[in-house]
Amino acid sequence: MYLSLIRVNPFSSTEKMKPYDQLTFRGKNLRLRKLAIHALNDYPINVARVRYLTTESTTMFRVDGTDGEKYVFRIYSEADSSLVENQTEMYWLAALARDTDLPTIRPVARKDDEYISLVHYADIPEQKRCALYKWIPGVTLSEHITPANYRKLGAIMAGLHNHAQSLQLPDTLAPKRWDKTYYFPDEEIVYNTAAYAQLYTPAQIRTLNRAIPFIDTFLASLYTENGTPFVIHGDMYYMNVHIHREKLYVLDFEDMVMGFPEQDIAICLYYLRHETNFRQLATAFQTGYASVREWPNIPPEQLHALWLARMTNFANYAATAFDDDESARTYISARCDEIEKYLRET
Repeated sequence: MYLSLIRVNPFSSTEKMKPYDQLTFRGKNLRLRKLAIHALNDYPINVARVRYLTTESTTMFRVDGTDGEKYVFRIYSEADSSLVENQTEMYWLAALARDTDLPTIRPVARKDDEYISLVHYADIPEQKRCALYKWIPGVTLSEHITPANYRKLGAIMAGLHNHAQSLQLPDTLAPKRWDKTYYFPDEEIVYNTAAYAQLYTPAQIRTLNRAIPFIDTFLASLYTENGTPFVIHGDMYYMNVHIHREKLYVLDFEDMVMGFPEQDIAICLYYLRHETNFRQLATAFQTGYASVREWPNIPPEQLHALWLARMTNFANYAATAFDDDESARTYISARCDEIEKYLRET
């Protein structure tokens, strides 16, 4: 089962507390930790310790069980995914655990066999969507970018594609498609708004205005010309892969989309494009993939169009992703320079 059970905190404090929105970053995490401890009562583990781990698009806590087992408790971001997408993630991950030995993160079911908790907790606005996963050891692949490891990663991605292509999703599950530049649910387009005018030059706005219609047409064509899409990881790159004792583990399926192998491959290679040995890494990745599944035909112009889609999306997202304007401007400038380059090539 993958639907959620709403959990209401029966111990709402009557004590006057500072509003959540007025808390510091640390203060918010301390309050979210209380929510995590409360929600963990619904899982079949005996908790010894809960520690803050990180905040990226989601907030995560490390959970230690009294039996020595370790877990990750995730509180999803309302802005970056929807409930149905979280349910799709759990459906696929549970199926992968059941059907394959592919090295992916494993979700932990609640006592009632559900995978997603909807949690209301005192002094935290709105309900939070939460999930628990088994701990994945090691460090990110970013510290071990080698042809040998990318050959392994290519084989894992091919295995995921083989499984997903044969997976029948329930009608109730319909993840997003990467069929336009801004494809996340309720994604706000801000690059051309007055609120963020200090971050973008007129030339950069013109660049993005030129790129978007080209990308939208190209991405839409994939879904009319490539057959039936299936669920893909959607963000499989070195920060979402751990390596431990030379074995790779794929994490973070939150950004999964209904798409095609070319899109997953392009995302993976996008993050390698500035590596001095890019060709060697890409060839190793292709070799690993082809050892498990036929490598799709991806002409350079199609690969670059998918990269163009990625960087155009990021050039908008950067406006709200950085803590200071100078860092945002630096990132936006670099992406817009690249966008101009790829627009000339495609």
